Amino acid sequence: MRLSRFNTRYPFHPYPTGWFAVGFAGDLKPGDVRPLRYFGADQVLFRTQAGVAVVTDAHCPHLGAHLGYDSWVDGETIVCPFHQWRYDTGGKCVHVPFAKSVPPQAKVRVWPTAERGGMIFIWHDLHGAEPQYDLPDYDESRMIPGAGFRKLHDDFGAAHPQDVFENGVDFAHFPGVHSTGRAVANGTIRTEGHRFASPVRILPAGYEGPVTGVDVGSTVDSEVIGGGLSRVESRTPSAPGIVTVYYVSVTPVDETLSHYFVHQFFLKDDDCPMTDAQIEHFTTLSREHGLKEQHSDGKIWPYKAYVEKPLLSAADGPILKYRDWYKQFHPEVA
Repeated sequence: MRLSRFNTRYPFHPYPTGWFAVGFAGDLKPGDVRPLRYFGADQVLFRTQAGVAVVTDAHCPHLGAHLGYDSWVDGETIVCPFHQWRYDTGGKCVHVPFAKSVPPQAKVRVWPTAERGGMIFIWHDLHGAEPQYDLPDYDESRMIPGAGFRKLHDDFGAAHPQDVFENGVDFAHFPGVHSTGRAVANGTIRTEGHRFASPVRILPAGYEGPVTGVDVGSTVDSEVIGGGLSRVESRTPSAPGIVTVYYVSVTPVDETLSHYFVHQFFLKDDDCPMTDAQIEHFTTLSREHGLKEQHSDGKIWPYKAYVEKPLLSAADGPILKYRDWYKQFHPEVA
């Protein structure tokens, strides 16, 4: 496979701009500390005793200890394991043992952090710019407790986030990869700055009727938010009143590996006609199916090439429109 000047299969930089998942919120309790490595750099993730998730650069500016190993949380600070310098949530050193004052330049970089959909996100910009947009807040108050799954895949190779999220507009891949009926547009593509929404209808297998203005099959409404997150809502006639939600984030570790975070959960409409037993049966099957289907795509990404000028057919979705929209998240490099 021919490599680009970035030493990857893609003609653009491996580190796009946006919000990217680095963990699951439910896995990080107050006082927990986790070492991270993303965008070719080392970080540390911790949660303060008040519940604030914080991500900073990993190494203490004093003598270089890694704050992700053998450190601990003290109140709203993280304590370096080497000399017990303490850093607050803004990255400032606020205590040096046995010293009357703290060097004013004693700081660690703090990565902008947000929590949405049960995930912890950091903002990445290759040139260090502050966040250009906030992650949207969705009404997920009707979430069914205990249903769904969350999983981190590190076995899908170095797929670029743009390539992964392209699946949402690649209509022909639904029957080809996921063994569904034909996929067609279910409305108009909506773009608004950093948001790209693509409504899709999955027709029943063998359906030969009209494909526009009909209410048959399942719906899949995907939205790509910036360079690093896709949120998908789907409904199926077999589960009236239930919405299946996926958060998918693809975060580059470096140019040789990406981490694929996925969180599946379910929302229940107020007028859902299903019984509790029926809902449990559906969500259990959907969880098993969802876990399996991640690999249906994931087994392809490590080996596929990126075709910059694809040979498209009438069955394909608005792939070029999506790619043109995503260009805004590729950093400018010399």
